[in-house]
Amino acid sequence: MQLRPIYTVPDNCQDCYKCIRECPVKAIRIEDNKASIIEDRCIYCGHCTQVCPTGAKKVRDGLTRAKLTLEKYPKVILSLAPSYVSEFEGIAANVLIAAIKRLGFTAVSETALGAEIVSDRTEKFLEQAENGVYISSACPVVVEYIRKYSSEHVRNITPIVSPMLAHAKILKKIYGEDIKIVFAGPCICKKLEADYFNNLVDVVITFKDLKEWLEKAEINLKDKALEQSEEKFVPYRSGLGAYYPIEGGMLQGMHKPKKPVHNMAFSDLSTIKDVLKHLDSQRKEDSIFLELLACKGGCINGPAKLSHVSPALKRYEIIHKADLGNPKEDFKDIDLQILFCKDPHIVEHQYTEEEIKQAMAVVGKNGPEDELNCSGCGYDSCRDFAIAMLEGRAEENMCVSYMRKIAHDKATVLLQKIPAGVLLVNAELKVMDMNQRCATLMGEDIASIYEVDPGLYGVDLKNICSFEDLFRAVLTTGKEITERQIREDDKTWILSIYNIQPHRLVFGLLQDLREPGVQKEWMLEKTQEVIKKHMETVQQVACLLGENAAFTDATLRTVMEAYKKQDDLTTL
Repeated sequence: MQLRPIYTVPDNCQDCYKCIRECPVKAIRIEDNKASIIEDRCIYCGHCTQVCPTGAKKVRDGLTRAKLTLEKYPKVILSLAPSYVSEFEGIAANVLIAAIKRLGFTAVSETALGAEIVSDRTEKFLEQAENGVYISSACPVVVEYIRKYSSEHVRNITPIVSPMLAHAKILKKIYGEDIKIVFAGPCICKKLEADYFNNLVDVVITFKDLKEWLEKAEINLKDKALEQSEEKFVPYRSGLGAYYPIEGGMLQGMHKPKKPVHNMAFSDLSTIKDVLKHLDSQRKEDSIFLELLACKGGCINGPAKLSHVSPALKRYEIIHKADLGNPKEDFKDIDLQILFCKDPHIVEHQYTEEEIKQAMAVVGKNGPEDELNCSGCGYDSCRDFAIAMLEGRAEENMCVSYMRKIAHDKATVLLQKIPAGVLLVNAELKVMDMNQRCATLMGEDIASIYEVDPGLYGVDLKNICSFEDLFRAVLTTGKEITERQIREDDKTWILSIYNIQPHRLVFGLLQDLREPGVQKEWMLEKTQEVIKKHMETVQQVACLLGENAAFTDATLRTVMEAYKKQDDLTTL
């Protein structure tokens, strides 16, 4: 089975949910904290490949297959998308053609030729069609979106193939059915289109692929020999079809029809979704024709573009370099008809209100007040997230507020269950949290305040204890205090202070040395420390200590065993 145009490298996925937030159709499934593309839901706009911070979303390689095609077949023509003008900026057409032919291609032809006959056929269709709303078929992402998510408008798509496929038909008619065609452009979804129509287009590569290919072949586009070449596009240079990569470009090449048709152009998938929403396709007196392009501003902003200059400059390049004086053939005998239909894989399941409520309850959303709609999970609302869970596209731990609550609850339970006093202090020497045991150890006054204000959040440390300086020292130096005895009136404590975030947040562990259990534990710890240090010395000067070292070690271990036995008897 052939790899789809976009796929995920699981090991690179860092569980950030950015692809879900950015995906216009939420075609992402999270399993075991890894994101993968749901092929049946994907419209291959390529946006995820642009926003993934770790490069986990990859575009299927086209270079390997393109090179094999050149090796295997004698006649291979490159169909070059019209946005090349704004991508290979400053490179003359003859130079680019000569460089591409050095790779092994027989010839280079402009996809814009296909665009011109698509415009011509669209005009004729609109003149003959009933009044209504019609949508251009040029953008494969828009077509996929309508087929999958706005299927009520499938019949509104003009039944004419895309410029890429139309161009392939032109080339095969002129140069023979045995030629092979490689398409190069900024669109990733063209790979899917070529998969569907592999009898017309053999391989699709991106402009990025083409640039990489030229670089690896050590073909310098600034080479003087290339500049002196007289290479030209075959069979001839395009005309108005060169406008197709910009918003409204298709409409530039369409003449005023014989009956009233209002032409409109929209780009950017979010805008197109709004255009299609509640779109009434019924018209009585006239027709509307919509040129829809998924990328903002048109194909000049495709996901596999090379240039990141201002879209205004790209648009200028397209308009400025178009050759509008070229003759145009209509290729009347070439069949460009196609029938678009709803994608059969998309089946929208309608969940009951009770099912959705139960799903939200799993992540602690028991009422409207719990629905934060923060989009931390990647979905626009808690309700959308619940539906995604029901469909198996999402996991409970994707809910940020839910996981934060669980973490807080666990921390609170652990904090209260620890037998020692625990005190969290920030860089301003203010209490961030403390457990009840700590308040009890500090005395009745602090314990009483704690009953009223559990945790004592924000209280100045100096107001509740006398060892503020020890916390200040750890926060200032970052050096932890493993153990320090503190005497205050008739109390004797052992205090340890450790870093959570050096210089920003520390926690203190407070124990009452008067308690028998703590005292035994402290004595055992001290004894173990003496043994450890003594044995380190023994290893260094074993030849001097001799049998005395073994005697001292045995004596200390006997003391430890005595404490342990006493502890066991107390337990019994």
